[in-house]
Amino acid sequence: MQLSGQPLHAHHFRTMGSEISVWLIHENAEIANTLLRQAQALMATIEARMSRFRATSELSAVNRASGQWSFVSRPLWQVIWSALQLAGDTAGLFDPTVLTDVLAAGYDGTFDAIGHGAVHLDTARQIATGRWQAVAVDPERHAIRLPLGIGLDLGGIAKGFTAEQMVNFLGQWAPCLVDAGGDLTAGDGPDEYPGWPVAVAMPSPVRDAEPESVLSLWLNNATLATSGIDYRRWQQDGQPVHHLIDPRTGLPAATDVVTASVLCSDARRAEAWATATLVAGCEIGLARLHKQQLAGVIIDNRQQIHQTDSLHRYRMADAQVAI
Repeated sequence: MQLSGQPLHAHHFRTMGSEISVWLIHENAEIANTLLRQAQALMATIEARMSRFRATSELSAVNRASGQWSFVSRPLWQVIWSALQLAGDTAGLFDPTVLTDVLAAGYDGTFDAIGHGAVHLDTARQIATGRWQAVAVDPERHAIRLPLGIGLDLGGIAKGFTAEQMVNFLGQWAPCLVDAGGDLTAGDGPDEYPGWPVAVAMPSPVRDAEPESVLSLWLNNATLATSGIDYRRWQQDGQPVHHLIDPRTGLPAATDVVTASVLCSDARRAEAWATATLVAGCEIGLARLHKQQLAGVIIDNRQQIHQTDSLHRYRMADAQVAI
């Protein structure tokens, strides 16, 4: 990324199963590089607490203790509480208690390590829907009790929380932007700009292909979260499957949406509604975004682009900025 006349510093690394890029505008390169590495360390600390892929994480301990009360740290409590509230807001289309279903679909390791065809996808198995409603919580003690055999997969909502924490830290010093695996969280925009110039990309069937930008937006103290079935896909029993579970069936969502993007000032809300929109399908998902007055973009399986009315305030003309 380039911004005309701005001392822009970038830092790239991999964590939370994603490629992470962070940009900071600061006159002093040494200070900027120090801050960017401190932001990386912050993300690593949160990942160690909330990753379902780490047996030693706090989240893994909570999942192993299903059926019993667990007392959790304030950061993990914040994410779990938000996830349960957002499950209610989305009528259960976003549900953090789908871990068993995610594992059954074959997503039992980091995406890079997934083996093809290693797990049989049982489409006839019986599931209990709406399991987020059965999670017991004690807000005063920051305690949680999962139903026996149920686990939490905080996934994108934990990543959104983490990106927001990074922006809160870096934003004390200068304008910043975090790209956490395609989910963008921004602090203040660069000087003389109404925000950070970002884009929604057209999904490509070719992995690692250069994305085609189809919509340019300004992002200022907000998150543009995208859920998609175009990247995290693999073969299971000879059939293509993906990681986004429909809580109503316990199976990878059968949807006509390829990507759903939501722009919102709250990163966790943006993440949850992006997932819920994809699971709901194009027509219902778009209607629900309209009802919530959320800015959103859906790209369907015919490469048609659908937008909510609220998005217009964030759109920019291509000639407004040199990127």
